[in-house]
Amino acid sequence: MGRKRETFWYALKVFYNRVEPIRKIFKDARYDTYIPMIVEEEYCGNGLDYKEKPAVASLLFVCCPRKFLLDVKKEFNDMFLYYTKPGENLPAIIDDREMEIFRKATELAGMGAEYLGNDTAKYCVGDKVRVTAGIYEGLEGYIKRIKHARKFIVSIEGVAVVALTGIHPQYLEKIE
Repeated sequence: MGRKRETFWYALKVFYNRVEPIRKIFKDARYDTYIPMIVEEEYCGNGLDYKEKPAVASLLFVCCPRKFLLDVKKEFNDMFLYYTKPGENLPAIIDDREMEIFRKATELAGMGAEYLGNDTAKYCVGDKVRVTAGIYEGLEGYIKRIKHARKFIVSIEGVAVVALTGIHPQYLEKIE
């Protein structure tokens, strides 16, 4: 019989521009963290410059034991909150597959990702599809028309929704 799993992914909303200090606490304890980033074009004197910045200024994902997260929360209570499921008080665990898909989508998208907030119910409707080829191969999500364009929607329920463009319909298969 295998060992009981101890670390899980959690989403944090960090206040007062303190994402890096909170992230450092988890990194120093050797736990994995993730901040979804986007690339923005910025015009400067010598032309276009590309800068990477957090897609959602206050969003941090951590992979650690629940007890460690709760201990950090006790010590730094006013600096962040963790996302919970409705009606619950404990941190909501993010499924590994959901996190893997979200990370892959946000890392590959660069300038092609559009963050739509956290209203998953609004965007994750209709047929669920899987990408069968290309850089997004293996990702699962929904197709939704937004601003007259078809977008591929990837989400972490209740936390963040990302819309991607440029996936040809022939590379999508419906998931039953």
